[in-house]
Parts: sequence; structure tokens; C-alpha cells
Amino acid sequence: MYRIFLLCGLCCLSACQQENRGDQNEVIQLHLGHNMPESSPHHLAAIRFTELVRQRSQGRLNINIHPAQSSGTDYEMISLAQEGKLDIIVPPTAKLSTVVPAIQVVDLPFLFPDRATAHRVLDSVGIGLFNKLLQHDLIGVSFWESGFKQLTTSRPINTPQDFKNMRFRIMRSEVLRDQFQAWGAQTIAIDFAKTRQALMEKVVDGQENPVSTLFNMGFHEVQPYLTLTNHGYLSQVLIFSRKSFDRLPGNLQEILLQAGKEATTYERELAAAQEEQQLQVIRAGGTQVTTLSQSTRAALEQAVRPMIERQRINFGTEIIEQFRQGVEETRSFNEGELLIGLDADMAGNSAYSGLSIRRGIEIALEEINNAGGVLGKKLVLLARDNSMVSARGIDNIQRFSALPNLVAVFAGISSPVALSEIDLIHQKKLIMLDPWAAATDIVDNKHNPNFVFRVSVRDEYAAPFLLSEALKISDQVGILLANNGWGRSSYEAFTAELKKRNMEPIGVAWFDWGEQKHQEKIDRLYAAGAGVIIYVGNVLEGVEIVKNIAAREKRLPIISHWGITGGRFQEMAGDALTQIDLRVLQTFSFIKNNSPKARNVVNLYKKLYGVKSESEIIAPTGTAHAYDLTHMLAKAIAKAGSTDSDKIRHALESLGTYDGLVRTYNPPFRPDFHDGLRPDNLQLAVYRNGVLIPMDR
Repeated sequence: MYRIFLLCGLCCLSACQQENRGDQNEVIQLHLGHNMPESSPHHLAAIRFTELVRQRSQGRLNINIHPAQSSGTDYEMISLAQEGKLDIIVPPTAKLSTVVPAIQVVDLPFLFPDRATAHRVLDSVGIGLFNKLLQHDLIGVSFWESGFKQLTTSRPINTPQDFKNMRFRIMRSEVLRDQFQAWGAQTIAIDFAKTRQALMEKVVDGQENPVSTLFNMGFHEVQPYLTLTNHGYLSQVLIFSRKSFDRLPGNLQEILLQAGKEATTYERELAAAQEEQQLQVIRAGGTQVTTLSQSTRAALEQAVRPMIERQRINFGTEIIEQFRQGVEETRSFNEGELLIGLDADMAGNSAYSGLSIRRGIEIALEEINNAGGVLGKKLVLLARDNSMVSARGIDNIQRFSALPNLVAVFAGISSPVALSEIDLIHQKKLIMLDPWAAATDIVDNKHNPNFVFRVSVRDEYAAPFLLSEALKISDQVGILLANNGWGRSSYEAFTAELKKRNMEPIGVAWFDWGEQKHQEKIDRLYAAGAGVIIYVGNVLEGVEIVKNIAAREKRLPIISHWGITGGRFQEMAGDALTQIDLRVLQTFSFIKNNSPKARNVVNLYKKLYGVKSESEIIAPTGTAHAYDLTHMLAKAIAKAGSTDSDKIRHALESLGTYDGLVRTYNPPFRPDFHDGLRPDNLQLAVYRNGVLIPMDR
């Protein structure tokens, strides 16, 4: 009842102040609500924040602080802020997931190795999430912290098996629920303010929170065991109500923003300083404090890996990759590691292509490292996003080249990016492995010696294959191509093949990367009398073209290069896929593939990424190609007995027969030819219920 009256009072006060904010001399009253007690770093930082605001506004802004959920639960405060009835809030990121699910990425277990990394990533990559909050009338300012999560329990935790049959209190969060379930525990969502009582009454057996939080709430007083796990990072977001903020003049808005950022630094320093002091008090009080062993920690981290991968669908793979790249940005590597770089679209419109390549490499590394690694060292993958922008790709290659123990760089989906990097690759003498980009000149690059090796489609092979398939439908072939290095490479191959047949295309239309209006281009191909269209492009353009043709009375068949498979094409195209005849170039499929190697890879894929069937494997060709290339690289390093790039290059050129996933390579490469696939590896597939199925199956 008290809470209801207080909320009504806040609403009335907020409404009253709205009428008077036009008076330049009147003090504007703002209200800040948070969920922590008055002894917490959050409350002390809120006091510092109010002092800075009052001083810099010369008394025009006064902030009233309501601690310990006295203005409502976190969910109530979020709702009030959206309505403009509560001006400032500091909710945990997990509580914001009901508004912006992607912000739960901060709660992923084992994401940050230390506080400094967490601060750096949140202050760069993390603030990108604030754009999503803005869509819900919330203005994110900065990330505050409680610190790394630890576990208090009613019985000790020493091994992964100790989680069995235990019940943990969690915030309402899918990520946290799945985390504990992956460890074999049960979860109950309980309001923060009621957690201590639930622990006392043994409704639950344990809870997770940073030291400062559990200390201030007295959780250690009702639970005998504290295990230092650092398994997750608990962060809060300092948020302004957009409706409240917009009512303020610009100079006062700037004061609030600047003071909020300064208070963030103070809050973080205070949280870190308090933690060690509080641990000493907890130990002195009789609570048994232990640190999780490295072996148990590794087992827990491995157990949640599939759960993290499943969350890509909810968060967006690009967000997870951006955070992972941010974490790895300043990572130090030891002498026992050999590094493999991945320069691909990890966060753009074709991010699934980068993800498929990543997973192919990771599956191969799982096998290689479990067998002892290479030259007695572990192979480690480091991925960087280029979003199909050449300048980013070149910067990635520069960064990779400066790393010690780098043995190779994998390319991604984009032929233009790969082509732009060729000179730098050879200048730095880096091994480049290409599992996707198809432009012929990526491999036939006129460099001698040549450091680029590919297991992928070669446009010189793709063109006659796609053309022959199109001619089975109609001899009136229209061609629709991306106006870039990949499109031009394909066009040269198409025209050369048509010339052999004394033919010409019925029409050719070009589109720019990112272009979405294709009506006129398609109209021209129809007007020219096209009976079939060959498409060379990526996801965004492909979606619009498919939808355009599906909406026509006469729906021309489409024979497509495989660029559309590198993103969320089937999801974005929707029902249009069921209304047209679309056939897509592929080289490999796990569907109904009973080869022992394919089944082994599928089983590992399920284990690592939490999928239930091969139909859930994203962009399978990228995974298969990258898998084979990674094993070839490992064999070449072993054969060379060295990480010297010249010796690895020579070993790749003389590798001998390799029985791979995609094919038996006999051999994969020669000194004068660095393409591992042949024309007989090409096939067509069609979408059935969102899954690419080879036409012969």
C-alpha cells in the first residue's frame, strides 16, 4: 500500500513540475530510483551525481533519490521511466531484457576476463545497445557495476556435480535460467528485495551476486558458503526517461549527461575498493569462502557454451561478435598458442557467413587441439569483423600481421574485400585461406609466390555451371549482378562461356551494393524476353529481387550464386520463397549425408552449438570449407615443422592426398594452382521450410 501511495505521489509531482519548467528561475525537481541499499556504491554514486548536477546547474536541478526499491520494483521503475513519471533509474541489465532482449548479452557467463576489459568493452561496444533503449523512450547514459558474480549456497560447491538438484534464485532472465540449467541446477525467479527471506526459508539453496551486493543485502549472514567464481558480470545502466529529458533545456541536458558519466567513474572505483574490505568482513564472520578451481571453472564454461550460441538468435549474432571482438581486442597471447585470424563479415548483413566460417574453424580446432595441437602448441582463433567494407578488412589484416605466432588468416564472404587485401597479404607474407569468396582473381592474383589458398567456388567454374542450369529452363537468359569485383569476375566468366556457345545474354542489369530498388532493372529483363534470371549478389538485394518477382503475375525462375546464403535470407524473404522457383549454388550439404566424417562433424556441431539436427546448421558450405581448410593448415604446419609462412605455403602446395569433409583432395593444391574444389563439386539446392536441400536429395 505504501508503494502505491508513493508512486502516485511521484506521478503527481512529475506532472506538477511539467507545468512549471518553463520558469527559468524555478528549481526543477527530478527523481532517481534504484534497487540498492543506502550503503551501496550505487547509492553513494547517486549522491555524488546529484551533487554534481546541483552545483553545475547552480541549483536549478535538484535530484531526489529513492533507494532500495522504495519507488517500485525494477520493472515498475522501468515502466515509470518510459511514461515520464520517474526521471532517472539504475536497473540491472537483466531487468532491461523485457524491453531490449539483446542487452542480456552483458549477462552472458564468462564474457569478461576482468574489470578493466568489462569497462573498456561496455564503454565502446556496449553503448551501441543504447540505441535500442531509445526506441523505448529510455536514454542510456553509462554502465554502472556491482562487479563479478559469486555464489552463496547452503552447501559447498567444489565440482560441477555439486550443482545437481540445487535451486538458485535468479532475476527474471532467460540467460540466467539457461546458465544454471546448463550446470544441472534448477532456478526460481524471485524479486531482489525478497531474496534474503527466500534464502532464510530455504525456498532456494543459493543465489548469484557480486560481493558488494550480497554483503549489503546480508546474504552471507543466512548462507554458510561463498564460492568465488567470477562467472558473470553484473552491470546496471544509468538511464534517463526520454520524456523527462526532452522537457529540459539543452544546457541542463548536457549537465545531466556529463555528471552521469563522471559519477560512473566514481561508482566503479568505489565498487572495486569496497569489495576486498567486504570479503575480509565476510571471512571474519565465519562464512566459508573458497575459490573455484580452474578445472571446475573450465567445465562450467564448457557447459554453458551451447547456451551462449543459442542466444545468438535472440540477441543477433552481430552483437555477440562485437562483444567478443571487443574482449579480444587487447588480449595477450602466450608462446604455447598459434593464432589463426578470421577477417569476415561478422556483424553486417551477411554475418551468418562469418558465423558459419567461425564454426567450421572451431570444430576443426576442437579435434586438432584435443589430439595435442600442432608442434606441441594449441591453435587459437581470433575473429574480426569487416562488414564487407574493404577499408575495415585492410585494417584487420594490418592488425593480424602484428600478432606473434600468427600462422594464417581466413577470408570471408566478400570477394571485393578479399581482392582489396591481396597486395597487403603478399607484402606481409601471410597465408590467406579462402572458404567462401568466389572471385577467380583472388587466387589467380599474379603474385609469385602466391600465399592465397581456397576451398570454395571459383567463378570460372561457377559461371558455366549456373549457365548450363539456366539453359535447361530457357535459352533466354537474363543476368542480374552486383557492380563490384565479384560481379565483374562473374560477368567475364558468363560472357566467355556464352561466347563458346555463340550466344549472348538476353539482358544484363547491374546493381550497387546495398541498393534496394530493383523494379526498373527487373522490368528491363522482363521486357527483353528473359525466360530465366541468373543472380549474383548477396542477401539484402536478393531479398528484394525475390519479393519483386514473387509479386508479379509471371514469375521467372532464378538461378542464384550462393551469396544469399550468408545471411538471414530465408527469414527475410518469407512467403516469397514458396511462390517462386529459386535454385541456389552449393558445394556441400549435411542433409542426408551419411559419410562418417559428416556425421562426426554434425555431432560436434550439436555438442558445441546446442542444435538438434543438421537442418539447423547455418550456411553449411562455409562451415564445411573452413573445416577442411583448417585441417589442411594444421597438416601443413606439421609437415613444415615450422610456423614460417614460406615453409607453410610450400607444405600446402605439396600436401598430398587429403580425405576431407567436402571431398577427397588429390591433391588439394599444386604450386601452380591453389583452388581445392573442382567443377564436379558444384550442385543446386532449393529452400524447403527454410532449409537448403540439395536437389538430388
